[in-house]
Amino acid sequence: MNKKKYFIIIIGIFIYVFIMLDQGRVPIEEIVTINGIGYDIEKKGEDIIEYSVPINTNVYKASGKQANLLFNEQGQNLGEVTQKRQEKMDKKFVQGQERVVFVSQDYARYGLKTLIDDRFRNPRTNDMAYMVVCKGKAEDYLKYKKKGYSNSSEYIGGLVESYGNYSFFSNNYKLIDAYVRIGAEGRSLVLPYIEITQEGIEITGVAIFNGDKMVEVVDIQKGKILNLLKNDDVHGILTLQKSPKEFIDFDAKTGKRKVKCYKQGNKYSFIIDLTFTGTITNNEMYANMLKDINKKKEFEKDMEKDMEKQCVDFIKIMQSDYKMDCITLGREAAAKYGRQKNIDWNKVVSNADIKVNVVVNADLQGRGDY
Repeated sequence: MNKKKYFIIIIGIFIYVFIMLDQGRVPIEEIVTINGIGYDIEKKGEDIIEYSVPINTNVYKASGKQANLLFNEQGQNLGEVTQKRQEKMDKKFVQGQERVVFVSQDYARYGLKTLIDDRFRNPRTNDMAYMVVCKGKAEDYLKYKKKGYSNSSEYIGGLVESYGNYSFFSNNYKLIDAYVRIGAEGRSLVLPYIEITQEGIEITGVAIFNGDKMVEVVDIQKGKILNLLKNDDVHGILTLQKSPKEFIDFDAKTGKRKVKCYKQGNKYSFIIDLTFTGTITNNEMYANMLKDINKKKEFEKDMEKDMEKQCVDFIKIMQSDYKMDCITLGREAAAKYGRQKNIDWNKVVSNADIKVNVVVNADLQGRGDY
């Protein structure tokens, strides 16, 4: 019994010594942690590109206080930027705590390949950080001060995370989502698009990518329709309105999107089935809905027609103007008819027949009328 006790004590000592001798452990006062990182780009000539990578950091002092500082450096490649930045910092900077990756519009149009390589090959980066495309320079958003927040990344990370509660935005805007969507057959990347307005930083649209390059920015309304056509289990508010005094709000959630794909020769056809389930939050159009089941059915049919029209209108713009498969129909077709056949799914979907069916199931006004 005593031998077993001594054995446990010896093992405990070995573990303690191993931890204390860990060469990677340093006092927090000797490092800075990154809470947000930006990627800017500027063309200096026909074939000359200058990269700029601003970082917003937390610096810890021996007194226990914390400072928030912005560092920025430029270079002809991302490796040079990192090296030049560290040459001017008196502490080692540590990645892995960043909440948001800010990508300027110019960088997004040039292509995310260098950014993805820089982040993906570094095991210390945070794959779960949100990505956003910003109008203007990424540095301006990292400098932004929001009352009640220690840094802009904390605020914008929360903004992106909670925005889907009312606009059918998904939660698939993280760095790891970009890894798996860029280059994947039949899939496309979309990211929140933000601006600094008079009201502050706002999500004003959705950035659409073809491969790693941004090709289009759509407004919030089109972005809402794009997201509910593209994603499963998203939540938002739908409204029918005839006049300022006649409207009805439907707090809805989509179910699992169902897509049927057919092929005749080289022509593809798709049928998208969407289901919305939720409660009516404001009703100034359909009187006595709680008592009259026909009024409920009338609302559901009207909402179904309205949503089908909005979806079809967006698909027509997607096919004629964007010429992109923004809603990942190519993925469904590839799964049915075979992958890696060198098919341009953007071209296929842009020339396909696409039909949308909508079913609305409304709860009888939640708590009811009063």
